[in-house]
Amino acid sequence: MSKVKKRVRPTKEQWHELNHLLDDVVEVGHVNERNCRCTKCTKLNNYSKSIGLLDKEATDDGRWDQRKLATKHRHEKDAIKVTKLAYQGCKREEIANRIGRSRDYVSKLAVEFDIEIQRK
Repeated sequence: MSKVKKRVRPTKEQWHELNHLLDDVVEVGHVNERNCRCTKCTKLNNYSKSIGLLDKEATDDGRWDQRKLATKHRHEKDAIKVTKLAYQGCKREEIANRIGRSRDYVSKLAVEFDIEIQRK
């Protein structure tokens, strides 16, 4: 037998506090960040868990967001390397060989970060 959870209905005071915390988060500008660790977002997350609005199933561990963030950081680091090599006068293939990435990846970074690389 599976245990069916009853829907939790917060009181007016709890809704008022929740809206207050939500206003603080919106004021900071963290509207679309799902896995933020700042104090305001943490307070909102903890409070909504404590009154029963969020349960274990509703919150994931944020692995997807962490992967996305790690990819973004890797691209930024690689873009710095590409920029330095481009200013030294290297071509796309030389840059790709030096940083250990593919030529297409270097081209993608050049477009994404608006880096000018010498033509053949």
